[in-house]
Amino acid sequence: MNILPHKSYHVYNLKNRERVRQDEEKARQEEEAKAQRQEISERERRLQILRENARAKQQGLLSEIPKEQAAGQLITTNQKLAIQSSADSVGGHINFWSDLEKEYARTVSTNPEYEAEKKAKEQKLERQYTMYFDEVLKDPKPWYLKSGYNSSIGSSGIDDEKYSIDGKIKRKKEMGIKSADDPLHLMKINLDKLSKKKKTNTVLDNRLKHTKEIQSDPPSLSTIDKLRDERLKREHEERLRTLKLLNPHMINKQESKGRYFSQFNPEATSAAHKASEWESTHTHSARS
Repeated sequence: MNILPHKSYHVYNLKNRERVRQDEEKARQEEEAKAQRQEISERERRLQILRENARAKQQGLLSEIPKEQAAGQLITTNQKLAIQSSADSVGGHINFWSDLEKEYARTVSTNPEYEAEKKAKEQKLERQYTMYFDEVLKDPKPWYLKSGYNSSIGSSGIDDEKYSIDGKIKRKKEMGIKSADDPLHLMKINLDKLSKKKKTNTVLDNRLKHTKEIQSDPPSLSTIDKLRDERLKREHEERLRTLKLLNPHMINKQESKGRYFSQFNPEATSAAHKASEWESTHTHSARS
């Protein structure tokens, strides 16, 4: 049913409706032309009768014919023509007031407001007992090409809230079928599921991390003592550095004792060092 409006044999297709409208317009124009030709011929016939009467009056022949007979002859001729013109109608019945009806129709047809009002009344009366499919097929675009799609209004353009629960259920079924056939809708569903899964995993990871931090073992006493010793040592070094900076005369300068060393005669050098140490030891003991 979704592709039926696009078929060429569909009765209420746009092309078929346009073709019917053109045919009706053509038939109306032909009928008007036919009525106009009949009216012209009737006018010419009457004019011819009047001319003949005027010519006869001038010749003095009209005085011999009674006026009632002439009028009766004119009425009889008019009735014959009316019968002939009405017999050509669709119903085939005799209409003696066809001229008046045509004159009234020609007068009324010149009023567009009256025509529009009359047409609206006829359509309103017909829609009371006739169902038209053109209301559903106003928009030839399919549902997947419509930009502003409202959830409360289906693809047919009819608001289901005005109808019963069956209409809402039917609309939901149609939406389900369309969503199942729409690849873009399926992609959106899968992306939503994936994003929800990622968010859930992130929340779980954060909770586990927080739980591990809470459940981790407290620092041992040895670690606390070690940190305390390091802090005390650092403070002591800072105090000594400050004291040396403020009192430079309190610092004991130790003179460096240079020693001779040669890589070419290490044995002689070590023996000389030992001898000098022995002499300094004995000299110190002798003095004491």
